[in-house]
Amino acid sequence: MTTFSEQESEKLPKHVAIIMDGNGRWARSRGKPRIFGHRNGVKNVRSVVNAAREFNVPYITLYAFSTENQNRPEDEKSGLMRLLEEFLRRELASMLKDGIRLRAIGDLSGLPQFAQKIVEESIEKTKHNNSWNLTLALNYGSRQEVLNGIHSFAKNILTTGEIPENLDWRTFSNHLETKDLPDPDLIIRTSGEFRLSNFLLLQAAYAEIFVSPLHWPDFNREAFIEALKNYIGRERRFGQTSDQLSHSSPTLISNKKL
Repeated sequence: MTTFSEQESEKLPKHVAIIMDGNGRWARSRGKPRIFGHRNGVKNVRSVVNAAREFNVPYITLYAFSTENQNRPEDEKSGLMRLLEEFLRRELASMLKDGIRLRAIGDLSGLPQFAQKIVEESIEKTKHNNSWNLTLALNYGSRQEVLNGIHSFAKNILTTGEIPENLDWRTFSNHLETKDLPDPDLIIRTSGEFRLSNFLLLQAAYAEIFVSPLHWPDFNREAFIEALKNYIGRERRFGQTSDQLSHSSPTLISNKKL
């Protein structure tokens, strides 16, 4: 059984965001339709969330459905939404028992009505949980999130007389959908692809990135532990030098607090 020393545990990330990639390729390699891969990918979520709880990672964000995924075939999109509904209905009792709070980022209005309903109900029922945090990025795109944030800040200028020149990251980040979350410390992408795909582009400014060759359905507890080990072995400098770090602890430029 894998354990971390006290010193290593102090270095573990507080927020891990995961780009769950490769369901379709995983299914195709087995001669199965893409939805078979998505179904097994959904089953895998529980094992990774359990691993995060095991190692005291309080925030997990999963890139479940991007705005660009809206361009996929209708039958695949419909299947994904039904899997989302099944997942939330199946996992709600466990989330309540384990103290997991569900959040969602993205434009939920772009989802089918039944999917919107189950997401909103699950968010409402778990809103008082405070032990662990699971955020689903649904119909989410970082560029659109930033544009929405700019619109929100512009409205403040018109309604409150806020001075545009006073805008800083702390203020602007409060206009983003992730305002209640710490910035991600670690971003994991499965399936060997080296890109962020319009995911948390501003919030990931100082995130460490780990790319796994495994397709998402195969990214199990052991693979998650490998990503954690890789993370704690890195030196996070936040623009400083190694010599500076030996004399002081870097402070991440963020308004997010745990």
